[in-house]
Amino acid sequence: MRLSKTFSKFSYTLAIIHGFLIGAVSIGIFAIFIQWQDNSKAETPETSATTDKPEQVEVTAPPNTTTPTQFYAKQHGVFTTADGATALLQSNPAMKSAAIVITDGKYFVWSAASTVESEVKVEGSTESFVKPFRINSAACTEQAMQKLPVFLANPDPAKFNFADTGNKGAKPKDWDSNIAAISTLSKELNVIRVQLLSHYFAQNDCLKIEL
Repeated sequence: MRLSKTFSKFSYTLAIIHGFLIGAVSIGIFAIFIQWQDNSKAETPETSATTDKPEQVEVTAPPNTTTPTQFYAKQHGVFTTADGATALLQSNPAMKSAAIVITDGKYFVWSAASTVESEVKVEGSTESFVKPFRINSAACTEQAMQKLPVFLANPDPAKFNFADTGNKGAKPKDWDSNIAAISTLSKELNVIRVQLLSHYFAQNDCLKIEL
């Protein structure tokens, strides 16, 4: 009977210790779980209810700098070298007012240019013929060069001096001095026009002849 009482007391003590350990472990696990949840919330950033919209950039379309104006030149020849074109100019005194217009590696010898075909056409002539062309200034960045086809297309000689245009700021460089110098050679508008073509095409690669 004494052994049974002793065993019963020992079993009761173990049961108390076992219950205490189980309770302590459970409380520890629960505490760790609560702490883990708190840490997870702290590490997860709050997302804004509104999303930033991308900044809209306004793009302005470039102006249309081409012109549909049809020009007509009195052409005497076209060469692949400057020497050939110069030789033609020097071969005849009547060619003294002619000019060399350079574009795309070609040298055109023209003595007049107009927007009216009949003004450059010589009936029965075997020394010249009419060459239709347009001027493309789309590649030019300078405003005056962009508008050069419009300036040259004007049939009024007074407009060449920008007297009534109200846009003298867009005048091409050396425009007045060039016209003054050309006028000593010829007063004819079609000759002045072709000489201006020759001058500005030689200095501006952005200008192109469209045949």
